[in-house]
Amino acid sequence: MLRSRYLLIAGLIPALFAQAGLAAEDWSLCRIPSFNFTEADNIASDETSVEAQTIVSEDNETVHLVGDASVIRAQQQISADDILFNKSTEEIKASGNVEFADPSSRLQSPRVEIDNRNASATFEQPVFMLHSRHISGQADKIEKLDEYRSRFSDLSYTSCDPDDRDWHLRAAELEIDDESGRGSAKHTTIYFKEFPFLYLPYFQFPVDDRRLSGLLTPTYGYEESNGTTVILPVYWNIAPNYDMTITPASFGKRGFQLNTENRYLFETHQGELDLSYLDDDDEVDDSRWFQRWRHRTSLAYDINGDLLLAEVSDRDFFDDFGSVAPEYNDINHLERHLSFARSGEVWRGLLLWQDYQTLDRDTAIDSRPYSRLPSLSLDAQPEPWIENLQTPVNLEITSFDRDDSVTGTRTHIVSSLNWNASDSWYFFEPELQLAFTDYQLDENPGDDSISRGLPTLSIDTGLIFERLAGSRNQWLQTLEPRLYFLHTPFEDQDDIPDFDTALSASTYNNLFKNNRFTGADRIGDANQVTFGLASRIFDNDSGVELLNARIGQVFHFKDRRVSLDGSRDEETRSDAIAELDVWPNSRTKIEARTVYNQEQSELSGKEFSISYSDNGLAMNLGYYFDKDVLVDEDELEQALVSMAYPINERWTFVGKIHHSLLFDQTVENLLGLNYESCCWGLKILARQTGDEDEDFAETDSGVYFEITFKGLSQVGQDIDTQLRDSIPGYRSDF
Repeated sequence: MLRSRYLLIAGLIPALFAQAGLAAEDWSLCRIPSFNFTEADNIASDETSVEAQTIVSEDNETVHLVGDASVIRAQQQISADDILFNKSTEEIKASGNVEFADPSSRLQSPRVEIDNRNASATFEQPVFMLHSRHISGQADKIEKLDEYRSRFSDLSYTSCDPDDRDWHLRAAELEIDDESGRGSAKHTTIYFKEFPFLYLPYFQFPVDDRRLSGLLTPTYGYEESNGTTVILPVYWNIAPNYDMTITPASFGKRGFQLNTENRYLFETHQGELDLSYLDDDDEVDDSRWFQRWRHRTSLAYDINGDLLLAEVSDRDFFDDFGSVAPEYNDINHLERHLSFARSGEVWRGLLLWQDYQTLDRDTAIDSRPYSRLPSLSLDAQPEPWIENLQTPVNLEITSFDRDDSVTGTRTHIVSSLNWNASDSWYFFEPELQLAFTDYQLDENPGDDSISRGLPTLSIDTGLIFERLAGSRNQWLQTLEPRLYFLHTPFEDQDDIPDFDTALSASTYNNLFKNNRFTGADRIGDANQVTFGLASRIFDNDSGVELLNARIGQVFHFKDRRVSLDGSRDEETRSDAIAELDVWPNSRTKIEARTVYNQEQSELSGKEFSISYSDNGLAMNLGYYFDKDVLVDEDELEQALVSMAYPINERWTFVGKIHHSLLFDQTVENLLGLNYESCCWGLKILARQTGDEDEDFAETDSGVYFEITFKGLSQVGQDIDTQLRDSIPGYRSDF
């Protein structure tokens, strides 16, 4: 045994491709590598074993191994016909059938020279393989220039099986610099099925997680409204705390669009500036644009600031260019705001300026949201006076503004006195609340100054019964009756404008709210009691919830005279609301909700959905009906079915049918196939969407594709984002 500090070839090839293979890549479809590394377990970590037919050392400095020569460490092995190493200069020269191996890689070369002292090496005509990343390749020469830099001449590599290279990359020269975190390549061509489809004369790329300017993955697709789409994003790393993504896009029917995303970061400030511009060829003299600035800051005295400025040229911009700002694709009003917030131990304060751009200019004035210029709110939750006796206080002062409307300032103060008592089998929560509201109005047909003060008494109480159920007592079932009493006296509020108020949605939880309205402009008169009954079933061993069923209804002792339109509600009972959540197993969820109007003996709302997800298979079925959600003065009624079905280990079918039963029109249809091989994958998706503003009678169709080269990159539309949004439970394997 020789004790040695020889580097051998350790880490050279793995270091080169450290960033080439993605951590989530799946190589299960590839053949098992023919090479298996066997560790030398009888050699200590600081020892080196040498073997050869002839071992010669003439000066005690140079050791010459001839014939079946090998140098072995516990984690490294090198063999050749001839190996010569110098202990003083730490140089190794090997020739003739040179092979190096460690647990993750193997390299073969006719001649190798290694200078461990200067961390340099030269490999003539090497053939290499990285088993953990399933990468193999060859080069005319590999030169390790120093500790950080390496150069590859006439390089070819792939992540496919060596004898079945569906794709491979060739580069005339490639350099890696681990110190700067950069690599560069000259005259690079990517081949697919031996067809060269991408050539780059020169490009740079990162070899670690440091940012680097360069070309990002391009996007291709076709849409009926836009034509052929080509998007080519470029990343610019301006400074450690500045960067920009410049994204030119070409639309066959609309022209050239330029998008930029600008980011900055300081110690107490950060933000993004997004800009988009297009002269639309499909519209005469139509300049279409979008701009948004988002800034967040931490100021003195623990104050956090948040700024959002956004504006768009027209109502259809987000529909036509959905990739520019996907979060805005389904909005009608574009928000802008400036806020300052600070929190203490028992309080939180917020100062807010907020307004909106209504995208549809034909929207009636009274259907547009008010601006808050500004709004000041303060929420305080002092420590309990006596045990569970609490006294929360909420204050809000808001100045509302809107063109051609009643405007003014609203001051709303709510103070409460509540007591919470509970145990494992019951809860009892009485509350006395006093709400005072003052309005100072402009352009109001009535009084310019209006005040309102109303008390509200509520008592929320319930019991929790438990029993073991099932043939083996494997379940724990609860029965939870709940009683909620609410009393608020009537006060005429018809002269008060509606700044931000609406009726609450018909859900089980909203039956137990102390005001049937959202916002502060209406406080509903109430003399009522709500009965609710819930039952839950849990797995007795794991505690996992298997079923949650609940039903409730409000019984009124008086007519409700407070409303948004001046009408009077004389019904003695509210809609009966029943909701059900069932988890038959960890893969399946069933949800149902019904809203039954007993006065008219009809269902005013119905929802039902089933979701199943298991090992790549996802199936969803849904039906939705709601008389209170109107589309062109008609109730909403839609049904959908969606699926991601793995046909086998290589092919996956994806599809969705989302249909408006009211208009007998398409809301969204999807049809696609995913194919995955050992080293590449292909996704093809056809999509058709209906325009809700046109009762879904107008549709837009598109075809998208995405090809992924494992261990390299992907080219095409980001189909996975669309599928995750459209098919709950969808999971991409590549």
